[in-house]
Parts: sequence; structure tokens; C-alpha cells
Amino acid sequence: MVKARSTDNLKAKMSKAALTRMVFAGALIIILAICFTIFVSQEQESRRLQRKHEELQTIKAGLEAQKYELEQLLSIAGTPEYIERIARDNLGMVAPEDIIIQDK
Repeated sequence: MVKARSTDNLKAKMSKAALTRMVFAGALIIILAICFTIFVSQEQESRRLQRKHEELQTIKAGLEAQKYELEQLLSIAGTPEYIERIARDNLGMVAPEDIIIQDK
């Protein structure tokens, strides 16, 4: 009878240990799944932000080129060369010594 009790007691302890291991393994799997999901979503966000960064870098380069051009125009504004450029480009005027060639 004593052996039967200790066998039942041992089985109960082993059953509790097995149940504890299974609960721990289940919790570990759930935690790993959550971590993996977070990692994947952050990778996607990182790629999206990288594309946006590249797009903004392209826009920035264009704006810097435009700024440089405007600074050049500002530096010559009011000079005879600037006035001539405006007259030629915007008003279609020509200098007296220019030769005009027209397409038919």
C-alpha cells in the first residue's frame, strides 16, 4: 500500500512537472510569435522609411540646385548682363548686331 501511494505521488509530481513544462513551452512559443510579428512589422516600417528618405533626398537635391540657380540670378540682378538676359529670354528682344534666322 505504501508503494502504491508513493507511485501515485510520484506520478502526480511528474504530471505537475510535465504540465508546468507544457505551460512554459506554450508561453515561450507565444512570446516568440509576438517578438517575430513585431520584428517583421518593424522591418516593413524601416523599408518604408528608407524609401521615403531616398525620395526626400531627391527632392532636396532638386531644391538645392534651384536655390543655387536663384542665388546666381540674385548675384547678377540689376547688372547690364541680367537686364539683357531678361530682355532676350522673356521679351524676345535681340541686340542690333544679332542675326535672326527664322524657320518657315
